[in-house]
Amino acid sequence: MVMTMSEHEFTFVVSGLDPHSDDFADRFFEAGCDDATLMLTHGLIAVSFAREAENYTHAVVSGYRDVRKAGAYVERFEPDFLVSKSEIANRSGLTRAAISHYVAGDRGADFPAPCARVLSKSPLWDWVEVSAWLHKNDQVSSDIVVNARVSRVINWFVQREDKIPDAEKFLLEKMKGVAAEPIFA
Repeated sequence: MVMTMSEHEFTFVVSGLDPHSDDFADRFFEAGCDDATLMLTHGLIAVSFAREAENYTHAVVSGYRDVRKAGAYVERFEPDFLVSKSEIANRSGLTRAAISHYVAGDRGADFPAPCARVLSKSPLWDWVEVSAWLHKNDQVSSDIVVNARVSRVINWFVQREDKIPDAEKFLLEKMKGVAAEPIFA
């Protein structure tokens, strides 16, 4: 059976390396991040991948391993699972107007409620819940739901990695479970 490869885009925000050192870029290249762009933005180091792999999970896990091989500490993974209405429209390929109608309850029933900054003018939704709702309503593919789960799991993991024995094995087991869960669990 021939595995088809596709390109997956994601970013790790990292620390622990001096971006001004002479070997900064070489460390990432030699660790396998030759498909990544290194950026300094808002005082942070971002390693943005365009990685070919058989699926998003494999791309993210291999990118994580390569960033760690470079000696960097992973602070955060993007795309984040918390999204604004605008980001929901971008990720789903739907218009902002359509998303506003879903949020207001004018189209479809039971659109997920925001989960952060609820009292602000720009609340945030859980992309895992929203993508599952959009999939249930035939607006996005199941791959988008799985990818949303990957984002949530990897961010959860990097915030606790130093407290988890055999962290890489734990991450691999969690990632296997992400794809195996039913979409509407």
